Amino acid sequence: MMIIISGILCYLGLLSVKETIPVAILGAIAGDQLWYLLGRYYAGRVLERFPTLKQKVEKLASAVQSKGNWLAFGARFIYSGAIVFPLTLGVYRYPHPRFTFFDAMGVTLWSIAGITIGYLLGTGAEQVFGEIKKVEHLLLFIFVVGVAVWLIGSRISKKIR
Repeated sequence: MMIIISGILCYLGLLSVKETIPVAILGAIAGDQLWYLLGRYYAGRVLERFPTLKQKVEKLASAVQSKGNWLAFGARFIYSGAIVFPLTLGVYRYPHPRFTFFDAMGVTLWSIAGITIGYLLGTGAEQVFGEIKKVEHLLLFIFVVGVAVWLIGSRISKKIR
């Protein structure tokens, strides 16, 4: 969600695309590394505190062996995957260098795509609202996009279950 908002802010000229994309990539990789290392070294404590997360991690045990590369690559593209997949790969001791490589590839694609989508939404919002000069229009637009993303994510999550 924040990546799309960042793209909208880039369109409005409040953020620089050249700076936003690398920051998004590095921030996401850092977060994924944190979850991976938590899973690898502190899995017992983390999972005991979050029973729902523990159930999701246990369901992914066989997938780590057969589809570990895809889990690392696609974590950002699946609702709630950005936390669950790196943590799970850490828990099941998926090789850290391979995780980092495939995660970086997926995060890069996700960052560029998300910022581009946000940028394009900014152009669409401007066509609907006219030139966005008032903060209220921007906030309304961000709220509408947020609700739409949440609704779509909820539906996808229900279908996956």
